[in-house]
Amino acid sequence: MARRKRRIRNYTRIGSRLAELGRQADLAKALGVSQQTVSKKLRGECAIMLADLERLAKKFSIPVTWFFEGYQRKHMPSDKVA
Repeated sequence: MARRKRRIRNYTRIGSRLAELGRQADLAKALGVSQQTVSKKLRGECAIMLADLERLAKKFSIPVTWFFEGYQRKHMPSDKVA
């Protein structure tokens, strides 16, 4: 049986958290999508997949829960996606 992709429902909250990580171009490169797709994700117009959040969490060394409940700013990485 094929594994179903898991979608995240709280798009606008997560979109605002994504915006804190860096520029749209950098996020697009990290996710392997277009800048337009990232823009839609930031505005809550496009589904955000759990795999996207896992990829970004690994890239920035933050827990996936940061996207949902917050993570203190002092724990945010100082460097943006290169």
